[in-house]
Amino acid sequence: MTDPNYKCAFAATLIGHDHGCEHAAAVVRRSGPDIACRDGQAHHLCGLIYDTLKTAALPAFGVEDDLLSMPHSVMAKVQFGGLLGLQQVLDGSATSTGRVENIAQLISHVSARYPDPQLLPLHEIVPTITAVKLRRRR
Repeated sequence: MTDPNYKCAFAATLIGHDHGCEHAAAVVRRSGPDIACRDGQAHHLCGLIYDTLKTAALPAFGVEDDLLSMPHSVMAKVQFGGLLGLQQVLDGSATSTGRVENIAQLISHVSARYPDPQLLPLHEIVPTITAVKLRRRR
């Protein structure tokens, strides 16, 4: 059973089906559609990685970690660009397919290679985050 309190750290990438994850479960919250994680350990690992990516990327956008003042687009760019940057680091390539098929698997591989998220090559990942172009809503 899915614990709706396990809010996915990379939900923005999953809501539009841009990326995939074996542990993702669609839920509806007061604010609208959302994604919950069905695995507590994966939820924890994704949260650690996401927090590290966000802390590294926010200065590049010139914003602080404040829910009231930070644009939603910045959070989405951290999620999309962070995953693509992690995939590029693991693949050893300068480009990626533009889609992460299984976020949980990617995060698991990243955690195996970098047991401490602070050891991530953030200098390689942050440019990918800042370069993300989000699709416009219709």
